[in-house]
Amino acid sequence: MSLVDPAEARRRRASARVGSRASLAWVVVGLVCIAVGAALLVRALFGFAELDASGDAGEPPLAVFGMVVGLPLVLLGFFTHIGASRRFTGRLLSAPGIGPGSVLFVGFAVGAWWGVASLADPGALWLVAASATVLAAVALAIGVVARARRRAQRAVLDQLVVGGRTTPGVITEIPEVDPSSGGLIGTVTVRFTDAAGTERWVRKTGQWRRAELPVTGDPATVLHDPDRPGDESRIWVGPVGSATAADFTRWHA
Repeated sequence: MSLVDPAEARRRRASARVGSRASLAWVVVGLVCIAVGAALLVRALFGFAELDASGDAGEPPLAVFGMVVGLPLVLLGFFTHIGASRRFTGRLLSAPGIGPGSVLFVGFAVGAWWGVASLADPGALWLVAASATVLAAVALAIGVVARARRRAQRAVLDQLVVGGRTTPGVITEIPEVDPSSGGLIGTVTVRFTDAAGTERWVRKTGQWRRAELPVTGDPATVLHDPDRPGDESRIWVGPVGSATAADFTRWHA
């Protein structure tokens, strides 16, 4: 028998890992695995070009076997990154930095140029490497923009916590989940009354663990800009009693 609530103990452990250096280190490990694995995968594909160029029906070049290592590395990297990011941010599918997708394409580009450099006569295959580089640049740009958007959202939230207004709300619609589900990532509809006395409804995408999942009819707290009550980008929804930025990000996807 324990004198400590196991659920509360788990919440405290999860809270202690948020922002920890150990979690961030594992995020980096996951990204490195993804980049290296992606480079090995594409380099392995160029190994087949080496085999065709040599015309030798003997043993394939060693680079071809990079596929055996590359794919598991990519998968391991994604699993590691997802788990570590969840511990670091406290939320599922929320990653610090530019995200694993951008790093994956960077690895593809590195592997493509590696393969071109290994061919005596790459011919038009340099176009593959150039295209991979363009895709990597686009993926990095998307990652940077997404990161900037998240920072802007957090800046708005920080402003609203100081100068906005909180008001009671009621959940009027939220998806039901299977009993075996560990939680929900979906859209919730909340009704609230703004500072002018106008009744409003707002739909926000959020995520909830199973133990914290509200149901239709449950109360909530709504933070909004009293000067722009109709601007959904300046409305945040959180559990009852929410007062800080951390409280409102608990329900934010």
